[in-house]
Amino acid sequence: MTMFQSAMDLITKGGIIMVPILLCSVIAVAIIIERLVYFNKRKENPEALYKSVQEALRKKNTAKALELCRRSHGPVARVLEAGVHNHNAPKWQLEETLSMVGQEEMESMERNIKGLEVIAAISPLMGLLGTVIGMVQAFNQVAEYKGQVNPSLLAGGIWEALLTTAAGLAVAIPVLVMMHFFDKRIERLGFAMERFAHYFVHSVEQNRNAAASSKTLVAS
Repeated sequence: MTMFQSAMDLITKGGIIMVPILLCSVIAVAIIIERLVYFNKRKENPEALYKSVQEALRKKNTAKALELCRRSHGPVARVLEAGVHNHNAPKWQLEETLSMVGQEEMESMERNIKGLEVIAAISPLMGLLGTVIGMVQAFNQVAEYKGQVNPSLLAGGIWEALLTTAAGLAVAIPVLVMMHFFDKRIERLGFAMERFAHYFVHSVEQNRNAAASSKTLVAS
């Protein structure tokens, strides 16, 4: 309870600007938790999944290949599922379909990340604004009393004004760290989707060429 009261005292002393900074921190925590849960649910082993799907397709078991993709909730699985559905389509159509699914997955992964960017950008600015307002009020007292102000009173006013800058930075720094963590995760998953989509298209083309060659040999 004492720690809670101390925190509330600091927020009160920081002034009205502490309210939006506190609101930003609550929103940021909510976004971070939501994104952590999102990415945790979409863990997958794309290499193992791709090998299993290819094995099922070699046996012409499309239903099993689709079932393998649906068991995984990762973005690579969604791309491979679209590929299995359209593996008989022309190459250009297959590539276009996989590209569209990949873009949809990227949009899903990037959801709410912009919110973290905004919070990381405006939190220090709001803290600086609160400090400037506090400094103006502190020195306004000096002007009113024509410089006859107790130095300890002035220092106390400045100390309270600086609280908002500290609060803004305290919100922005961890948000920036988490934002870069999510960006790296999205970049890695995006590369994986692109790589396995390319592998899938290449595999389908190889199978078609092999089938065409077999037919030619049989006909001759």
